[in-house]
Amino acid sequence: MTVITPDVGSDAYSNFRQFSKLSYNCIKLMMDENELIWKLLKYTGADAWDESDLTQEEKAALIYSGQQDTSQFNVFMDGKQPDVLVDEIALVRIMPHYAVGLNRTIGYIEVSMEVFAHYKINHLSNYKTRVDTITEELLATFNGVNVGGLGLLTFDKMADQSSRLFQAGQIPFGGKQIIFSTYSA
Repeated sequence: MTVITPDVGSDAYSNFRQFSKLSYNCIKLMMDENELIWKLLKYTGADAWDESDLTQEEKAALIYSGQQDTSQFNVFMDGKQPDVLVDEIALVRIMPHYAVGLNRTIGYIEVSMEVFAHYKINHLSNYKTRVDTITEELLATFNGVNVGGLGLLTFDKMADQSSRLFQAGQIPFGGKQIIFSTYSA
């Protein structure tokens, strides 16, 4: 006996069209809404939090967009790092991480935000750490926010059992990873 899924119309299925736009839209929102993250990414000194705000051009120069040497950038739309990092820097990676179709019309997408800093520049002069400050700013900037019309990102176990924050990194870089989610219809 062959069972055929009935054609109920293409509009009845989630198409996950926002999947490839999530990273870009998150970074664009971060450019417009959070100055502190950018200062902590650009400046490596202990007073990075107290430096001048960056221009849009300075922020854009920190974003990797396919150049030959990835080690010269601090913001990425994927989780890959083919080049060796030799500088004491901080970096952020924002990418779609996982998708699940809950039923034919609704699914959800998990978005991973990873923060890493070299151990030698992690401590700041305001008695905070760079990794924890950037993590806090990502949570405050993105939780419950509509990312470029693609849906609300949430850090909410009620919405998605995978929402969590945990340690990440490999010596000499320590970090944190945050998993947000958004529904797709």
